[in-house]
Amino acid sequence: MKKIAAILLTAILSLFVLGAFAEECPYTLDEFKVLVEEELAAARDVVYYPHAYEGDFEQLYVNYHKLSRARYETVAPATEPGVVLGHYDYYLNLKTLRESMVQIADPASTVWDIWEDDMAVEDPLPTEGWEISYDNPGFRPFLNPYLLDDQSQVKGNVIVIAGGGSTHRNNVVEGYPVAEFFNQNGYNAFVLQRRVNPYAGVDQVLDLSRSIRYIRYYAEEKNIAKTDVVICVGFSAGGGNIMTAIANQYGHVTPDTVYPNYVCDEIDAMSADMNVAIPVYGLFTMNLSGDQSALDFSANENLPAVFGVVGQKDPLSAYMLPSLTECAKTFPDFSFYLAPDAPHGVGLGTGTRNYVNGFTQLAQWPEMAINFIESRLDLQPKTYDLNQTMQSW
Repeated sequence: MKKIAAILLTAILSLFVLGAFAEECPYTLDEFKVLVEEELAAARDVVYYPHAYEGDFEQLYVNYHKLSRARYETVAPATEPGVVLGHYDYYLNLKTLRESMVQIADPASTVWDIWEDDMAVEDPLPTEGWEISYDNPGFRPFLNPYLLDDQSQVKGNVIVIAGGGSTHRNNVVEGYPVAEFFNQNGYNAFVLQRRVNPYAGVDQVLDLSRSIRYIRYYAEEKNIAKTDVVICVGFSAGGGNIMTAIANQYGHVTPDTVYPNYVCDEIDAMSADMNVAIPVYGLFTMNLSGDQSALDFSANENLPAVFGVVGQKDPLSAYMLPSLTECAKTFPDFSFYLAPDAPHGVGLGTGTRNYVNGFTQLAQWPEMAINFIESRLDLQPKTYDLNQTMQSW
């Protein structure tokens, strides 16, 4: 009863806080910036652990995401990058929602630290830039697992990589709900909390390949079925991470090719190949973490099936559409969906309250992706008895 009461209180507080009129900030800008940093640091111990808390987690993340990005991007009502007093409502909402969350598990017990004792990273570790980072200093990447209760029914394993360039992870739109969708459709799903600034851009790609290896290495110990089938779904920069991994960090290409001082372990001996790649508004054929030179896929002899998605109103479509011919020649199994009415950053296309609107046409891609995946895994019939269909007039 106490848990139910706490959850109801959270819902009431959410409606009150999020529906309230804008309040005037009672602090000076310098005072407010200090409060923002303190609140963001506390919120990071919650927002990356959806299995450890109950409450209005979506709106908690929406406010965290907006306030965090406001420190280095232009977020209304600001007209240029930086926190302004007009962001006070985001701060109040975030603080209220965080304090109303009900902890149901130890956060660390709900995630998997993919690098364990060592981590492939530049030496020395980055020490500057944390003051505007999406993460607390010293962040280490990990997976949020969404496992089916009955592993005998698992169709495969899906790693989800939210977009956000090298600055953030849009988990509230492109991470958690996407993992839930694939989980509900018979797949183990894993949200990758990849490294972003101030870590090097290449670290994002290493985190993805390490995640694939980690899942395969711990298949028996963690009771993960069908680890021979790994599907990677990435959005924007997350899609770019997938494409770069296919070109540079596939199979048995190990992290020491990037960081020679890194000592590979038993996990690194596993294959980092993926069976299916689904870059959603992230079908980049250029190296995003370096000089943006063209990616070379020719050395990878085990190319995955690729299903690309982008919206016609997405400014990044101009970078993806010219690459379709190249992709069709490069990948033996390649399909592409251009949604006619969708801009950038809309995830499943079904909308996120107080953040993005839904876009009907893009909302078709998840089911299309399921069909694409399962036809390649022989989970759907490829022939039909046409004599059983009605005559067409």
